[in-house]
Amino acid sequence: MKVHRGTSALMRSGVPLVASMSGLAFISGRPADTPRASQVPAPAPATSAQAPASVTAVAHTAALLMGVAAGVSASASSRAFRPVRCSPVGTETVEKETLAETVSEEATLEVDASGVARASWQDTAIRRMWTRADAWHVHAISGGLHTLIGFFYLLDILVGDVVRLNGGQWSEHVPFELVLASMVFGAVNAVSGLQPSLLPRPTQTLAQLLGFGEDGNLQAAGFVNTAGFYFFLSYQSLRVLPEYPTWLQPFDPIFSATAFVAIFHAIFLINSWVSRGKLSREFAIGMSAPLLLNVPVSLHLVFQGQWWVEALSAAYPGWPEVFFSANYALAWAGSMVTLVLSLYERKVCDLQQRALMTVFLGLITFTVIPLRAALLVPQWFQTDQMVMLTLNPP
Repeated sequence: MKVHRGTSALMRSGVPLVASMSGLAFISGRPADTPRASQVPAPAPATSAQAPASVTAVAHTAALLMGVAAGVSASASSRAFRPVRCSPVGTETVEKETLAETVSEEATLEVDASGVARASWQDTAIRRMWTRADAWHVHAISGGLHTLIGFFYLLDILVGDVVRLNGGQWSEHVPFELVLASMVFGAVNAVSGLQPSLLPRPTQTLAQLLGFGEDGNLQAAGFVNTAGFYFFLSYQSLRVLPEYPTWLQPFDPIFSATAFVAIFHAIFLINSWVSRGKLSREFAIGMSAPLLLNVPVSLHLVFQGQWWVEALSAAYPGWPEVFFSANYALAWAGSMVTLVLSLYERKVCDLQQRALMTVFLGLITFTVIPLRAALLVPQWFQTDQMVMLTLNPP
């Protein structure tokens, strides 16, 4: 049986939603202070032979994301790096540390242009991400696998859609079974990321963990909410597949109502940062509005369920594949947001790199979703634009 791969009503808001999720996670991080000199090696003097700064920055951004993911996954089996003790990540609990304190006797030291011996970037990155605070390193391993598989899957369909839109032929290279496996790795990564030792503190009560009350921990609540986003976006991806279990269909109202609550919890957290003077009201509105674009999906599944899926699939045969891919892309980008925040919290990247990685994630999502829709549901760009927004069957 041919497996349909699909996406979401969020298709028209790929970048805004990623920006909202990114902002929610990033404002949950440490204040944007300038990194100390001991944390960030001084750049080498510019020469005429060097590439333009913008090209170098974008290339380094992609390498940073993929390099850390691949390195952490590889270290799980090779044990080339010994785990070092690390305090839980959080504004209240992160201890002051220097580069020398992060490097153990096995680290590879490199001598920079000034003659100072420093740990290599890869050694430093993996040691700071491969922490004992992560039980059995489940969070690091599952995150690395989810990151790599998802990246190559999205790259595969992106290139394939461009080729097909230009009249060419393309055979997909990432098996769909592997894509489903990556969703399982992503689920493990989302759950393991909520380990108490990895969450910012304090989290003494459930209300505090969810960001409620004057002492609500908005940082921890941002991680919890992002994990929730992963699960409801993954559910929406799978819901349109023909192989979706019939016995799970009656649970649509529960799953979708939970997604509905998660959307407004995210908006609550964003506005809580406004009340604490950490975010402007205008920026909060810009972050919150795109999240509301998923409300029609939740309402359709709550009140119409399988009828809605079948009606839209009959009207637009390519819709299930678009719906799957868009939700997968958004869920993957949301997971990557938490990785980027962890890189920044553990001093693996600086503020500029963090911003570039956010743009890089948004660019992937914004490119994949419209291309899928243009190829598989071209009517949405011709006469049925309102269907793209409301997802009401014609």
